Amino acid sequence: MVGYEKDDINAHKKLIAGCTSGVVTRFITQPLDIIKLRTQLQKTNPRKAYKSQWLPTAMRIFREEGLFGFYAGHNLGQMHSILSVSSQFYVYEIATSYADHFHPSNTHQPYIRFLCGIFAGCCSTTLVLPIEVIRVRQMLVNEQYRGIFNGAVMVYRSGGVLAFYEGLSASLMQMGPAVGISFGTFSYLQPALLRFLHDRDCGADGDCAHSTSNKYKPEHILMASTMAGSAAGFLSKTATYPFDLAKRRLQIASHDHNRKYKIPTTARRLFKCRNLTQCILKTVKKEGVVGLYRGWAITIFKAQLTSVIAFTTYEMMCFLLREMDV
Repeated sequence: MVGYEKDDINAHKKLIAGCTSGVVTRFITQPLDIIKLRTQLQKTNPRKAYKSQWLPTAMRIFREEGLFGFYAGHNLGQMHSILSVSSQFYVYEIATSYADHFHPSNTHQPYIRFLCGIFAGCCSTTLVLPIEVIRVRQMLVNEQYRGIFNGAVMVYRSGGVLAFYEGLSASLMQMGPAVGISFGTFSYLQPALLRFLHDRDCGADGDCAHSTSNKYKPEHILMASTMAGSAAGFLSKTATYPFDLAKRRLQIASHDHNRKYKIPTTARRLFKCRNLTQCILKTVKKEGVVGLYRGWAITIFKAQLTSVIAFTTYEMMCFLLREMDV
């Protein structure tokens, strides 16, 4: 299960599961990430801020850039996803193991796991932010920031070393609590759902045929992880969404379009900010409070899908690794 469990596979094997989860998650959710980003960064009329823009944005991307337009920056996205997802799971496993060692009581476990999740989110964010800044700009104008090395050079030219950490404050304020809520929700719901499914199928006597290396059936793990992952994605992203919006707008603060590159219409007239407070106030002034949730619908769908795939793939990989230990 996610988080430290006595007599479970070690954290290094769970790191393998985290890397696998990152690859699968990024490949499936990349198109949604492109649509979400372009929607969040476009300037709009305040009267239209409440309207869903994801479908028109998706249609324009397809018309102007083709199917591959939805995979702009995918290679760098894979690198980002592997580092981000695996580091989140790995740091969370290590943090919960230390927490269990120093505070083994179950009384405060939900709060401790929430704090461990915040710690994991902040560590992961700090690690991958430079890659994320390059990736975000690739998803805007892929030709201008093509490749990791060229992208890094272009980012550096636009704002020096500090340009790689644009949006750090918003990233920490968004990802820390988001990962804490996500892991805390999942760690609470998934075991409860597993026990329910196990008791329903196996009866009170617990007579249920399954591998000796795994406590639960794979179909139970799949169903419980999907349901818990969906809830975790919805709650974590909704609670922290304004910071996610601000983070994206801060990450392009020093970005300047170069006229020699073809600029998609969905990557023009971008909403930029220089600091977190200014970003929140400017958004409210220009688009109203509802502007803080611009792109919420597609983001929530993507967050739920990401959470379901990440947690489910992770849990199923852990299941396979336990089987291989037999």
